[in-house]
Amino acid sequence: MSKKREYCVGIKIINCFYVEAENRTEAEEIVRSYDPYKTLDDCDFNIEYADPTNGEVAWKIRADEVDWSELNNE
Repeated sequence: MSKKREYCVGIKIINCFYVEAENRTEAEEIVRSYDPYKTLDDCDFNIEYADPTNGEVAWKIRADEVDWSELNNE
């Protein structure tokens, strides 16, 4: 009999794109328009953690817990 457990596996995907644009917003829009296969092509893929869940959600961010104004500060 198998004794499988549930794990929460976190990944980090890093990629970089060089695009020609008139400004930062346009550059972001160009990359956002790429299909998922293009965004993952030649990316760096890393497993960050693999934690047993013990039947619970490992972490969860609720929209009302985020200070959205801080995300746009650069």
